[in-house]
Amino acid sequence: MSLDSVVQVPTEETVQEYVDIFKNTDLKTALIAAGGLAGGLLLVRLVLKLVEKGLNRTSVPQTMHTMLRTMLRILLDLVVVLTVANYIGIPVTSFVALLGLFGLAVSLALQGVLSNLAGGFIILATHPFETGHFIEHDGITGTVQEIRMMHTRLATPDGKMIYIPNSSISSGRVINYSEAGKRRVDLTVSASYDSPPARVREAVMIAISRVEGILPDPAPVVALEKYGDSAIEYSVLVWSDGEDFITVKRALNEALYAAFADHGVEMTYPHLNVHMR
Repeated sequence: MSLDSVVQVPTEETVQEYVDIFKNTDLKTALIAAGGLAGGLLLVRLVLKLVEKGLNRTSVPQTMHTMLRTMLRILLDLVVVLTVANYIGIPVTSFVALLGLFGLAVSLALQGVLSNLAGGFIILATHPFETGHFIEHDGITGTVQEIRMMHTRLATPDGKMIYIPNSSISSGRVINYSEAGKRRVDLTVSASYDSPPARVREAVMIAISRVEGILPDPAPVVALEKYGDSAIEYSVLVWSDGEDFITVKRALNEALYAAFADHGVEMTYPHLNVHMR
């Protein structure tokens, strides 16, 4: 199916007809059209100012303001121009159809760009994370440095800057470690069968008391998890502020080693006992 069969493309003769319409327009109609055009464009500017004031009163991020204003201005200006053209007798049906086809062609050509743009709108509107939050997406962890319309920039703990397309973030799973304000540190330690569980718990609690940054609420938990081949495994669960997570985890590991040594609790490793008869 050709383009001519879908929409009437303005030909040279059609353009000449439009020119003749302009020439044959009487002064009164021309003045009304000019006044309508000027008034319509002025009204568009007033509407945009009202929209800007409304946006400032909402939680819409400033990043979206300029883009929303630009899109709305183009749309309203186009409506005003087409309305005036229709008033003086210029048929606008073919122009509207051409604009639709042009928009379709652009959307197909820029499908990836538009999907990232839509993802940016979704992120800024739903606020799954903010600048400064520590997040994880698709196995990548880092601190959010900037949220742009096309991508989100993360700073990883090892100093890398990673740019993730917004379409991937908006359609995938995002773990926000900062939103709740605190994180749980999960550690697993092993102790010899020769060390009673009560002594192990006592040593772990002493280690916890030596670490700064561990929150008292929720209270720390020390639980016997399972009996292994060479040792008994214990879970140690404590809470800290999100920004202190790494520091607390490392400090607790060191404190556990020292407390076990002070209380005679042996941290065993996989081994095999052979009994000779």
